[in-house]
Amino acid sequence: MTVLEWRRYDLAIAAVPGPVEAIPTLLLQRTDLPGPRPGIVYYHGVVQNKEAYIDTHPLARRLADAGYAVAIPDAPGHGTRPAGATLIGRLRQSLAAEFCSDIDRAGDEAGPLLGWLGAEAGVDGNRLGVCGISMGGFTTAVVAARHRSRIGAAVCIAGSADLRTCMAETDSIAPGRWGPPDRALSVETSARIDRIDPLHHAAAYAPLPLLLLHGERDTWNPARTSQRFYAALEGHYSGAAPGNLQLTVVPEAVHWPPTKPFVDATVAWFDRFLRQT
Repeated sequence: MTVLEWRRYDLAIAAVPGPVEAIPTLLLQRTDLPGPRPGIVYYHGVVQNKEAYIDTHPLARRLADAGYAVAIPDAPGHGTRPAGATLIGRLRQSLAAEFCSDIDRAGDEAGPLLGWLGAEAGVDGNRLGVCGISMGGFTTAVVAARHRSRIGAAVCIAGSADLRTCMAETDSIAPGRWGPPDRALSVETSARIDRIDPLHHAAAYAPLPLLLLHGERDTWNPARTSQRFYAALEGHYSGAAPGNLQLTVVPEAVHWPPTKPFVDATVAWFDRFLRQT
């Protein structure tokens, strides 16, 4: 006889109070697993939204199946945010300006978002993590630097730091796609990158358990951006517990979608560092 495993998911939507506007957020968790459970804030990529991350790739569901409460916010200017309807127009005016502004604003919102998740019923507010992919990976790195003391682990997938290289070399900047052929950075965007790029804040992370994952054949954001970040971080982690900093470049992997090696490594990282009581 085959025994069927019944899985009961709870998917709730919330408008989390933010510093400028409400943050539309989905909270996914398994109701048939015991709590209190660790919480993960999962940041999506550019031109995506929170709803897409429930079913179009498996990481959110895998984390929920592993016993985590997974909060997926709409990035600033995306999804059901007030400016979400005009996102593509802004990206075509300047991918760099929109991309970097959204990361910066998400970093500003992380404090209220982490506070909200940690206070949710059934969530252990002392065991919180952050992860994200692409633009969400850069966001994760910004959040981890600003809120290191509030989180227990972080995973950056296909993006973490070195925004200038990403903006200069991404093949998603092309006529008719997300940005104009002119890749010049405005004075405002250049100043923003100088201020927020995690590459400039390498001393802010240790001893936080930080995993960088990148595809070897990523052309939207070349793997050397994560490699440069890892090199900048290494010296600061010399006094941390062995293994708290890790870079994995997945052979043959591209930018999107995140394949099984990315998903497995992310879940294993959080299991390693957030399962501790």
